Amino acid sequence: MTIAACLVAAAMSMRAAARGTSAAFERHFWQFAAGLLVLLAINELLDLHTLITIAGRTHAKAFGWYGAHRAAQYAFVIALSGVAAMAGLAILWLTRRADHAVRLAVVGFAFIGLFALLRAASFHHLDDFLGGRTFRIDWSSVPEMVGIGIVASAAAIYPRTPDMDAS
Repeated sequence: MTIAACLVAAAMSMRAAARGTSAAFERHFWQFAAGLLVLLAINELLDLHTLITIAGRTHAKAFGWYGAHRAAQYAFVIALSGVAAMAGLAILWLTRRADHAVRLAVVGFAFIGLFALLRAASFHHLDDFLGGRTFRIDWSSVPEMVGIGIVASAAAIYPRTPDMDAS
């Protein structure tokens, strides 16, 4: 379901790029968003995040620091969270003059990124918390789907006609 949602959101992003304003930045933003969503779909399809986790675990065991892997995971998450927060703020600043739908899409991508960061750290209590099934719903995909939904919604509300000021 996540793969289909990514591909639908990517198609909506390409549509937003095609119907958008004359602002090249916004057109390129929506094209980039579409590409990012396609990459996310490929990641989901091939389960690349699990491969990265296995590679990290293998490296930790091979070099003898697996016993301290929780501390390494913690440091990894803290460092990446700091970088992600600074990058997010920079992106919001860079898009300060962009249409509100572009800024909403940035928030959606931040949501997806935060969830991906937490999953990349492979904290088992997060997996346990999100991994349960209730009413035949796999709750582990809900936070990611919310972020994808935010991006898709932003693409859907993006202006359908060029700005009058741009002419």
